[in-house]
Amino acid sequence: MTDYRYSLADVFTDRAFGGNPLAVFPDAGGLTGAQMAVLTKELNLSESTFVTPGSAPGRFAVRIFTPGGELPFAGHPTVGTAVVLAGLGRTNGATEIVLELGVGPVRVQLQNGGATFFRDGEPERRPLDVPDAEIAALVGADALAGKPWQAGYGTSYILIPLADRDAVARAETRLDLWRQIAPRVWGHGIFVFAVTGPGTVHARMFAPAMRVAEDPATGSAAAALIGSLPGPADGTWHLTITQGVEMGRPSTINCSATRKGGIVQQISIGGGAIVVGDGRFSRLP
Repeated sequence: MTDYRYSLADVFTDRAFGGNPLAVFPDAGGLTGAQMAVLTKELNLSESTFVTPGSAPGRFAVRIFTPGGELPFAGHPTVGTAVVLAGLGRTNGATEIVLELGVGPVRVQLQNGGATFFRDGEPERRPLDVPDAEIAALVGADALAGKPWQAGYGTSYILIPLADRDAVARAETRLDLWRQIAPRVWGHGIFVFAVTGPGTVHARMFAPAMRVAEDPATGSAAAALIGSLPGPADGTWHLTITQGVEMGRPSTINCSATRKGGIVQQISIGGGAIVVGDGRFSRLP
């Protein structure tokens, strides 16, 4: 029986056992989607990725699973998968590769100890037709610091501004209220954040719809935020997001958005990643 090996990486961190853990199966040929889903549940990480050859050299087909199902796009799996493939020598020393994800091809630049991915254009954005008081109650906040909204580049989030870092630290998801609100919203994740200084944000992400109680670092939510927050009409705006602190897995996500005439042309999301181990499955579902 074929062994299916995986690498375990911590993503959006510069130290082992911080950031967001990710399992990467670099040789997933022969696995069905149903088997990938079961292996992801067995590992019980927020995400696992499964890699097969892409459509051309320097391109890799990647499927992303959470314990709750498959995602068309996610940030820390994009960064972590690229770093793992480079570490295994699969990228042949290239500084840029393309991951073919459910949302289409995503360009990734490799740096020493990390990676940065790019998305063109603005995220899809939708209003949130739920009263602010219900959203505040959903995350245990006394009040909101602004109007929440929904946005995403393939994976959608409810973006909820809170007053300060302490309000973010106190946030928690009321599952009873989530069950009431979920049929009325488009966002799959709940991203609470507070502006903590010029170009800095502190955040947390809860995803009951994906069976993820809390995520230490969420690159796709960071992409939705940087792509939909107000910013300079022209030029490139940089933002640093800290996340995972309350979980004991501090993470740093480096974001940028380039605008022209007030329209987002491109965003980037980057950070470090460290391979901390490997394993194998000798039995398949």
